[in-house]
Amino acid sequence: MKRLNQTSLWVVLLALLIYFPVHSQQAIPIDVDAAIPVGELEPFWAGQTFHPTEYLSTEWGENLVRLMGESGAACTFIRLYNQPENAIRVADDGSISYDWSEFDRRARLILSTGARPLVVFFGMPLELARYPNSLKKRNFGAIVSLSPPQDYAQWEALCIDFTRHVIKEFGLEEVKQWFFRCWNEPNLGHFWHDADVEEYNKLYDYFARGIKSVHPDIQIGGGAFGSTSTYKNPDQTRVFFDHITRGTNYATGETGSPIDYISMHSYGGTSGAGGPGWEFPAVDYLMSIHKSYIEILDDYPRLKNLPLFMDEWGVSASGTKGMDAEPLTITRNNEFAAAFLATVVARQVELEQMTGHRIGNMMLCVSGYERRRKHDFMGLRTLHTRNGFHKPLLNAYRVLDKLGRQLVKVDIRSENPHITALATKDNEKITIMVTNFQNDQPMGEGPAYPVSISVKSPGDGQSKVIHWRIDKEHSNAYTEYVKIGSPEFPNPLEMEQIRTKMHLEMCDSHVLDQSGKELSIDFDLPCNGVSFFEIYKVL
Repeated sequence: MKRLNQTSLWVVLLALLIYFPVHSQQAIPIDVDAAIPVGELEPFWAGQTFHPTEYLSTEWGENLVRLMGESGAACTFIRLYNQPENAIRVADDGSISYDWSEFDRRARLILSTGARPLVVFFGMPLELARYPNSLKKRNFGAIVSLSPPQDYAQWEALCIDFTRHVIKEFGLEEVKQWFFRCWNEPNLGHFWHDADVEEYNKLYDYFARGIKSVHPDIQIGGGAFGSTSTYKNPDQTRVFFDHITRGTNYATGETGSPIDYISMHSYGGTSGAGGPGWEFPAVDYLMSIHKSYIEILDDYPRLKNLPLFMDEWGVSASGTKGMDAEPLTITRNNEFAAAFLATVVARQVELEQMTGHRIGNMMLCVSGYERRRKHDFMGLRTLHTRNGFHKPLLNAYRVLDKLGRQLVKVDIRSENPHITALATKDNEKITIMVTNFQNDQPMGEGPAYPVSISVKSPGDGQSKVIHWRIDKEHSNAYTEYVKIGSPEFPNPLEMEQIRTKMHLEMCDSHVLDQSGKELSIDFDLPCNGVSFFEIYKVL
């Protein structure tokens, strides 16, 4: 009988260990030394590509732009098309003029938020098109021509007319702070006729000569090749780089063409899922595209120090594809996207410190709004949902907006590939951002990790520590939406319940004693979680 009791006891103990495992994992140590600056931090992540551009002319679009500004998601640039196909006017005598008043309205909206326009010259007026049947369907029943012009002098005149107009309307000093770009993804047939990159080189040359003839200080760029095709064949960018550095300029006959920044597109995946050879969207995949650009630009002394703009990015491409077509677009709904963004920012900072190459601007391509949204959280590449519920991604922008402008030393004393950290300091506070991003866990089911942060800063005494958190249970309207059954039409009570979780949430706030000029913060960080600490001295 005694033997039976001992056996039963071991069974019970084993069951307890299975259901309540002992947490023997050692904490990941992160050392922050606020007394050692390591560089300046500009909000390079705080840009947006507004798609479709037409929506900027609606009340709904205006509200979205304001939300972008208020959340810190767009305080640098908002990218839009200038849409000359809508602006062209042909008189009875065949003379051509342009009415840019709709662009003016959109630009003023962007400027009212504190951001500036990055203008893509995209859309060939049918009256100028060499191939009038090379068309792309657009929103509101409109179409856009993907054709090169039949007469490049007319294309150059278009570029001149637009540049003169915006300088007159907004002032030269203002427009000198904008960026202009020639066309969009010319290596893809659904954006440029026959994906003819050499023909694009000609388009770029006349674009450049036209704009620079108005004023040489207007900043222009190009490239903007599609993300997946660049990953598969990075050397295709050399066709453009060779031309603008050593090719014969189609417009001037001289060698090369002026350029002030390089445009690149980088996504964490394609068609709503992982990239080629990747099962899930991944920061590593996005970074590999960025690194391939850096390696190629190193071969072009004239280009290697130019700003590199990631003026279109996202967790994955195909913004109108949702969970009904690709289940992995759930990553655009939940905490995955927030951790993705925070991790990309930390990795970009690390890459700049290692190589000297920096991203001039990152612009999230928000799209999918043009698709009819049957319910909330469809998995589209949007910042908020049909009923205005903010996605966790928007809270990642709110976190990043709290960072200071002085980077300080961070040392992660662990080989754990999922953990990243970034720390800043300004006159009032120290801020620390830590992420636990696991790209192979789109539902956030991977392990949490204990983290121990040691902060060195001048002065003893007490410090107030505010801990903000984004994870499955914090700052996450999607989790709340699922909890109540993912209703197609939430009732008022359900909508209010979801809204209570859509803003950035404080995990805790407390005062810690700082002895020996060192402060310790210990916490567990869930899978695809972001922890952000604000540390203030208590007087």
